[in-house]
Amino acid sequence: MANKLIKIKDLVPGMYVDEINCSLKERERIGETRNFLVISKNEIDRLAALGIQELYINPAKGLDHFDEDDERRKTNQAIAELARLKNIQNAQKPKVLADELYDARMLQEKVCAELESAIGRLRAGKKIDIEPVWPLLEEIYKSVSGNKDAIVTVCRKKKKGGYALEHSVSHCALMMAFGQTLGMDKDAVLELGLGGLFHDIGNIRVPAAIMNKPGKLTAEELAVIRKHPSWGGEFVQGTEGFPEKALAVVMEHHERLDGTGYPNQLKDHEISLFGQMASIVDVYDARISIRAYGSAADPCLVIRQLFEGAGKQFHKELVQQFIKTIGIYPVGTLARLESNKLGIVIRQTKSLTQPVVRIVFDLKQNCFMPPEDVDLSRPRAKMDKVIGHEAAEKWKIDPFRFISPELARL
Repeated sequence: MANKLIKIKDLVPGMYVDEINCSLKERERIGETRNFLVISKNEIDRLAALGIQELYINPAKGLDHFDEDDERRKTNQAIAELARLKNIQNAQKPKVLADELYDARMLQEKVCAELESAIGRLRAGKKIDIEPVWPLLEEIYKSVSGNKDAIVTVCRKKKKGGYALEHSVSHCALMMAFGQTLGMDKDAVLELGLGGLFHDIGNIRVPAAIMNKPGKLTAEELAVIRKHPSWGGEFVQGTEGFPEKALAVVMEHHERLDGTGYPNQLKDHEISLFGQMASIVDVYDARISIRAYGSAADPCLVIRQLFEGAGKQFHKELVQQFIKTIGIYPVGTLARLESNKLGIVIRQTKSLTQPVVRIVFDLKQNCFMPPEDVDLSRPRAKMDKVIGHEAAEKWKIDPFRFISPELARL
């Protein structure tokens, strides 16, 4: 074992001094300077009084010295390595769906709180501050990149009375997932998300009596509603650092290819790519959500309506790419299988028609069965397939109860 240089303060009885670190002149003054075993504390005090600061010990002949900082560093390195290995293990092991949905729900609530804060600033006559929003958009980007189905599914389920905020967060997440499907770079996807989050900010100028009116709106009330994209544009144009692409989402999410939209009745290529994407997302999320003036529509039916409007009100290829983003059978759909079973779609796969389903009901026996997850895209599972979707109300099945009890309670 090699000799070790230590400080005099670290010398203890039982250590073997191989050599005191000093000059030849000091050796004459000190006397014994090498090859001795330290017997007592008094001997250490004598050496310190002589001005000795460092010495070499031989751990093979006496006690060793362990540097506390070095040991602490080694311990921290070992802890960091264990954490790294655990992270690798966790990354390799897929999260349980319920955990993914819980994380997505917590993220949704954080974003809602920040959006509510921004609205409060506007109502107080201040400008929007988007700096606190960027880290949250980064989190949504990470969530969408990891498993877009989680955040998109959570955003589909909205709290009673929380539509305005949660629709905006949902629009944000769907826009980012849409952008990733189109292969956009990260900066563009983040700008899409920012625009989606603030796309309806102009609604704060719309009187609550109009926003929450359960019946049909009058022509005058519709005229007020249709001003909100322009009002939103005024708000965000006065916001420092608000990108042009995100502004297009705010201003153009109600425009239509055939010129029947608002506020500016833009047509065809007069509408930006971001605006055309936003219009598709807005229609989809609005129609599948429960609001004061209407019940939620079946997502599969909304997808069909979008497809029917492709090439007329919406860009045909973009509609196809959006359907690719959320699936023909979105998560939460109650699907009828060829095997005469009902399954809830819990995850998309590369095949739009072969998702992962959680089978819960046997139509032959007319009874519930122990839930079983089946990936219909895998070779062995291809013997079964989705042949259509069913109305959950018809079978008195709440799909979210089998996906996440917490979401079912909302």
